[in-house]
Amino acid sequence: MPRPTAPVLLTGTALFLLPFSNLLAAPAGPAPQVPEGGGAPGAYPNTSVSAVNVLARGSTTFTSSVEITGLEGNGPIPWSVNRYNRGDFSLRLSPRNPAAALGNLNQGAIDFSDAGAGVAASQAWRPSWNRGVVIPTARQNGPIDWNDGEGGFTPTVGVAWASSGPGYNMMDGTWGNGDLDINTGRAGNHGSSPEGNFSFSVSWFPFDQGWLGGDVNNPGTGDPAGVLPDGYGVWSTPDSHAPGLTAGMIRWVEYPVGSGSYGGLAQIRLPGVNANSDGMIFTASSDGNSDVNITNVLPFTNGEGWSVAVREDSAADSVTLAGGTNQSEFQFLYVPYNAVRLIGGRVTGAGAKAVTRGDFTVSRTAAGTYSISIPGKNASSGTLLLQAAGGDPVETEVPSRAILSYQYTAGSFVVKAVQVTGDTTVEAVDTDFYFTWVDFAEPLAMPDAPRLRAQSPVALHPAGSGISTKGANLAVNPGAEEVLVTTIDTTNLDIVIDPITGSPAVNVLVGCFYNPSTLAPLGAPFPILTNGAGEILKHDVKFNPVANRYVVAAKTTARGTGGSNVVTLALVKPSVVAGVDPPAETPVIHDPDSAFNYDDVSLAVSTANGNILLAAERAFTGEGEGVVGVLFDKDLTAITTGIRRLDNLQAVGDEDDPDVIYLPSRDAFLYIANTDNSNGSTGTLSSRVVVSVVQTAPGAGGALVSTNERPIGDATPAAEGHPSAIENPFNNQLLSVWDNGDGTSAGDLAYTTIAAGPAYTTAAARAEVPFLRGGPAGNPYTIRHPQLAADPDSGVIVLGVNAAGSIIGLPDAYTYRLLGPDGLPFAGQTHADFLADIPGGIDNGPNMHNIKYSPASRSFLAVYNTLPDINGIGVTYLASLAVTSNHLPAAAAPPTIEIAASGANVIVSWPASATAYLLHASDNLTSGWAAVGIAPVRDGGFDRVTVPRDRMRRFFRLTTP
Repeated sequence: MPRPTAPVLLTGTALFLLPFSNLLAAPAGPAPQVPEGGGAPGAYPNTSVSAVNVLARGSTTFTSSVEITGLEGNGPIPWSVNRYNRGDFSLRLSPRNPAAALGNLNQGAIDFSDAGAGVAASQAWRPSWNRGVVIPTARQNGPIDWNDGEGGFTPTVGVAWASSGPGYNMMDGTWGNGDLDINTGRAGNHGSSPEGNFSFSVSWFPFDQGWLGGDVNNPGTGDPAGVLPDGYGVWSTPDSHAPGLTAGMIRWVEYPVGSGSYGGLAQIRLPGVNANSDGMIFTASSDGNSDVNITNVLPFTNGEGWSVAVREDSAADSVTLAGGTNQSEFQFLYVPYNAVRLIGGRVTGAGAKAVTRGDFTVSRTAAGTYSISIPGKNASSGTLLLQAAGGDPVETEVPSRAILSYQYTAGSFVVKAVQVTGDTTVEAVDTDFYFTWVDFAEPLAMPDAPRLRAQSPVALHPAGSGISTKGANLAVNPGAEEVLVTTIDTTNLDIVIDPITGSPAVNVLVGCFYNPSTLAPLGAPFPILTNGAGEILKHDVKFNPVANRYVVAAKTTARGTGGSNVVTLALVKPSVVAGVDPPAETPVIHDPDSAFNYDDVSLAVSTANGNILLAAERAFTGEGEGVVGVLFDKDLTAITTGIRRLDNLQAVGDEDDPDVIYLPSRDAFLYIANTDNSNGSTGTLSSRVVVSVVQTAPGAGGALVSTNERPIGDATPAAEGHPSAIENPFNNQLLSVWDNGDGTSAGDLAYTTIAAGPAYTTAAARAEVPFLRGGPAGNPYTIRHPQLAADPDSGVIVLGVNAAGSIIGLPDAYTYRLLGPDGLPFAGQTHADFLADIPGGIDNGPNMHNIKYSPASRSFLAVYNTLPDINGIGVTYLASLAVTSNHLPAAAAPPTIEIAASGANVIVSWPASATAYLLHASDNLTSGWAAVGIAPVRDGGFDRVTVPRDRMRRFFRLTTP
């Protein structure tokens, strides 16, 4: 079949390239906004781990000054220091001119604060907690004495995310002050100041390279929804964490028990990770005070997570922890033992290797003193991350209060562990600890995998609006930068009138357009369907590119002529078409005179002819519910006659949660459901997934034409429930997914070939693969209603599923797994990654949550609805996950197309070597493509076509015949 390049979109005077194959090592950063007199920063610093050693010292006079004699090595991304005084250092990444950026160092003991845009050290990026984790390490052992009359001290180091040093914002490219300062302090209580000067290192781990971590705020208390208990986890900002992590993985513990006090003691649980065998956690205080806090960890005995203790660096006993109201902020980094080029691991207090990787030797040389030697490495080769990871000798279930530092001496890295005994005194203490070597030339890296970015969920209605919604769905307009989110308003505070009854609607099915890139709403929610006679339930929505309309269907109770439950449908104009007119068009009631009730509904749209298939459960005498299908044209006129059953395999018993999809390679619809014995079925196909293929046009006499149902599952495990499917765009196989029954912790993926029509025979393409095999129900969580969506550009498929009822402390959440172009899960994943917490649980059921891919934003969009809270409020949310990857065969990558404006024309260019390709154009991404019909002009190594820019929106692509 033809393989086109990615379309290029021309809109107004702006040009956007939508690349087909993304070969970038990391997602792109923002464009720097250079101020007058300034200079742009260096490359966006998200392509690698990077670290720096800062050589800092005090003078013989204790003042606010500090002397930085230089950087003892840094890289592979260069660093700069653009503002500093005693105890505070503004570190920046990727200066445009690294050599010139060193010019403000080695100036003697000063307080350096030049914030001008022309300072070379400031023409760099400010490390952001929304894009990565920063872990500092004290690289000078105590006691440190500058002969300034203050005496010796033990160094402590932490992070502040507020700085008066300037630089470029990693989120939007703006210039200004903010983000990272490193705080250096003195353990204990020093009357003159808690600050201190000494050498330290800083390591940067960007989320865009797959590192897991985040910045945790103080404990949450007083949840107004009454869902979360005191001590719930909160991020410092909504996005100050890696994709795949949610705040529900953080839980603050009441300490001491019975005190009602939260803060100072937290727990971290990562799904599918064993804390004793899979990896390490490194932490740092991000409280930001000059009086630096210390943070230590302790893996659970059962390996299900870590405890994190936050203490003042003056804490001289085991039970005193940091206050929870404003002292407990910390950041953490997870380093898996399968990290590439990892040298490090867990060392016992006796100096033995517990779980380690890489080539090094370690020994305990004295109480609290350990010598680490790494072949070929020295003080200027890189730096160490250090983390105390043992229990407190007194409070054994709480992490130790050891303070770690190191320095390079006589060919080895000497690590010292001490704990405070008085205002200015410490004692050596043995402790288990983690360490990781960060090399300046070839640092450790995460294993190869797709790189992700996520956006925090946004709510359809603002908090406090009093509006409650149930059920959620979405449809993507592939030819515009919009998606339609739909949900059911059960409160109708706007008093929308139902036109049939003339009374206020009981329920209103509402829609809202969103920008898929920013998740910003494109206007206010608007009514699509109303029901003044009863409820609206179980709806579905799809986009029809042939009609340039969305189509919505829902079960509307008591709406039929005799008060039966019927299906009501409506068309919705896109936002760019609707303008000031009502987006929703006049609804259509299907089978209004039926005495039999309808239930679950599902829609599919043919992108070839625009016809719409509605599948709906319907009651039948003597057998409970069956499933019927009807075809509509693009204007919602029924074009098939009579009642066509889609569930002809099981005579008695329900067909549960029917779904229909479109198969582009076959120009046919596929119906999928699972059999159910809830109505007394005595057959052998209880809880089996079955499919049939439906033609997109009516047959003789207006009949709906479909094949007989056939099972596609292998009945291992026996229960197969809540299925969904897509046609895999990379091999045209049917990719199906289902859970293994209500309340289970297991689910499967199935791979099916579908032969040509009219028989459309099916066969297994390969054995089924589990996407989750948990332990007992609830370990790691239970699942229900998985969904699939594919990114045709990256070769990645996302499986979205709700998780609930964890018996190991994981939150209720919307989770996802990444699949390759063959539909198999990528190796090395945990049970799942978490996209968004759903406190209190998800509003579950068929077509009540969903995930779709948006070509315009190159991201996956997930929509879901919470169950009503104690105030009776359910909320609809939209979240986003973007993937940077390329898993398509290199030979399949098409030539790159470029487009540029030239006066009243646009010039489209592509490599002259691509002789097999023709230039096509369309006003819609999914249909209407036609050859431009202008002969290209050879210009060096390129073919170029000049096209009049006579339309506000146009797409271009190269395609083979």
